[in-house]
Amino acid sequence: MPLAIHEAWPRVVTRALILVCGLSLLATSILLAPPPAAATGLGDRISANRSGQLYAERAMRFQDAVLAQVKRDLKGAKKDLKRARQDQRRTKQALAIATAVVRERKSRLVRIEGEYADPSEAPSPDAYAERLKQVRREVRLAERRKRTISIRSRAQSRVVNAKRARLAALKRAKGAAIAGRAAAEGALASRIVEMTRLAAERADNQAAVSLHAQASFSWPTSGRISQTYGCTGFRYNPARGSCRHFHDGIDVVDAYGTPVRAVAVGVVAFAGWNPWDEAGRAWIVVVAHPDGYVSRYGHLTPTDRVRAGELVHTGQIIGKMGNTGRSTGTHLHFELLRGGRDVNPLAYLPAGVIKIDKTSTRKGQQALKAKQKAQE
Repeated sequence: MPLAIHEAWPRVVTRALILVCGLSLLATSILLAPPPAAATGLGDRISANRSGQLYAERAMRFQDAVLAQVKRDLKGAKKDLKRARQDQRRTKQALAIATAVVRERKSRLVRIEGEYADPSEAPSPDAYAERLKQVRREVRLAERRKRTISIRSRAQSRVVNAKRARLAALKRAKGAAIAGRAAAEGALASRIVEMTRLAAERADNQAAVSLHAQASFSWPTSGRISQTYGCTGFRYNPARGSCRHFHDGIDVVDAYGTPVRAVAVGVVAFAGWNPWDEAGRAWIVVVAHPDGYVSRYGHLTPTDRVRAGELVHTGQIIGKMGNTGRSTGTHLHFELLRGGRDVNPLAYLPAGVIKIDKTSTRKGQQALKAKQKAQE
């Protein structure tokens, strides 16, 4: 490869990455642009917020794609740099060997030339001259090989520097992509929070029911509970209080595609890809209910069955059980919030409808371990 190409490569890569990041930010600003229509009444505000959610979700998915591509490029650039450094290291070792050979050949030539001040004084002048000629030829060959390896070493140094520059540019692009994704996530999250408030207002206006009674809620799906609310040993869950891992809902396991239903009358605040997922988006549905209750349904299959602002009734199908996001298998993650804080859904859902897998609780796990020990 011509040397000029190696020298120009970092500039070309940097400019290309700057262009990609610029287009990314431009597209994000366009996608996050507020809807032009003025919103006055509750219905208008809900409609405007729904449009804003669509814009923000598209921007978030776009930023996800940009970040994923930059990460792939960064991974490939690291591998390329590693291979280039390995080649450079081998070439440097070969150059060191070639340098030592040249030094040895020259030392040998000096020693042979010092044997006789005048070659004609040698016992066999012709043999001595042939010997000198042979050693000088070996010196020239060694020097020629050293020059060849030295040229290759300098070229590889330029390649390594170019790959380092590309890696640095990709790291900067990754930072820009992370910032863009965080902005898109924040914009969508704020839209969901605002829509939840509007949906709760609409639910209070249209639903002539009270949800303070336990019978007001119904089960969101069928199956068995694989993980309960509270302290858990599942490492994906974050820490809270004295719990090393805390589960803020319940997990219900059943077949893929099992219908998921609204637990009570309410208004859909969001249906789409979860902006709070750090890695691997899950499809979620958020429903605001009267009296300050909010229900969340996670890991659903992507569907447009319901949309933000839509009034749903108890038992109405709002999605299907899936395995999207950071999930280890098909299940529904169900959360119930009251006044903005999560509560134990089992305290509000009818008892005895769905069985709890005993091994999902701490006491159940301890009992299972004790039983296994006794059997041993």
